Amino acid sequence: MTQHLPDPGFPTGLDGVTPDWLTNVFRDAGVLDSGSITNFDAEVIGQGIGIMGLLHRLRPTYEGGDGPETCILKSPVVDEGTRFVARTFMFYGKEVAFYRTAADDSPLSTPRCFTADHDPESDDFILLLEDLGDAQVVSQLDGCPLDLAEAVIRALARHHATFWESSAFENHLAWVPYGWDPPMPQGVQHGMTTAWEPFLAGFGDHLDDDIRSIGERFPAAAEEMMSFQAGPTTLCHGDFRLDNLFFRPGDNGPEVTAIDWQICVRTAGAYDVGYFISQSLTIEDRRAHEQHLLALYRTCLADEGIDYPADQLFEDYRRTVLFCLCYPVQSGGSIELVNDRAVQLVTDMLDRSITAIRDLDAGELMP
Repeated sequence: MTQHLPDPGFPTGLDGVTPDWLTNVFRDAGVLDSGSITNFDAEVIGQGIGIMGLLHRLRPTYEGGDGPETCILKSPVVDEGTRFVARTFMFYGKEVAFYRTAADDSPLSTPRCFTADHDPESDDFILLLEDLGDAQVVSQLDGCPLDLAEAVIRALARHHATFWESSAFENHLAWVPYGWDPPMPQGVQHGMTTAWEPFLAGFGDHLDDDIRSIGERFPAAAEEMMSFQAGPTTLCHGDFRLDNLFFRPGDNGPEVTAIDWQICVRTAGAYDVGYFISQSLTIEDRRAHEQHLLALYRTCLADEGIDYPADQLFEDYRRTVLFCLCYPVQSGGSIELVNDRAVQLVTDMLDRSITAIRDLDAGELMP
């Protein structure tokens, strides 16, 4: 029997968006002083790996006023399997909560949010965001050049410093879970277990015996690997990689804007750092600049009055690099890779993970 849930009071997808709704949202957001929206065009964007929500670029038609030329609508996917994953890990609710309670406090730029709503009962949500279409993007396949990587690390350190052991986690950010809280480890255990054999069928030729052994032991070790309880924590993005970053010119170098905050968690700052460096730089650039970028992160934290001891940072970094193996495994074994880019992205993430694990001897950290 189909369950009929109450109307959440907001559009739950593109079909529910009307010119009147857009007009009211823009007026409430202070970006439409007069006139109204009479119509809008919509195009699908962002197709490929890692999309937990549907993305549409809207282009409104105005009468008697001027507002944003375009904006981005983010809404739930239709696929029930993906919806189940999103509900299990609270992805939709967390991203809405981030824009409502944390985005304005962070020095790391995020898209302007015009409206953000989530219904906990149905897990429907809606986000209407600034369009970053005029910003520079760098493909994760190409890898992040050093100047932009330095800008990313500086911006990330300032963001982490803002939320470092913050009392806000006991107040308006109480919704942010620790990275090791259920159901996160259990989800990784299940994801690695179910994805492993299909992943081997498509990508097993990339693995040697040592990496294959790590993958086989990964589910049982996931909870311990994800726990950073021994050190300080901060608000981490959780999916901090090049495909989720945009760049604009700034007075003091490139300004970094981060999108897709649905995986945000409270954990060690090295988690974002390790994920970014190991997955967003080419193997050659990581080898050449890894220590420099880690030192830069420590220096930027120190500028904010925070001491992240070098030995602890490096240990946390190595653990993160080891954990990052789960991303290409789960993507390659459980997500439909809809185009050649998606296949190449999984391949590159896997090769970068394996090489970093070897270079850092991170396999010895396997519980």
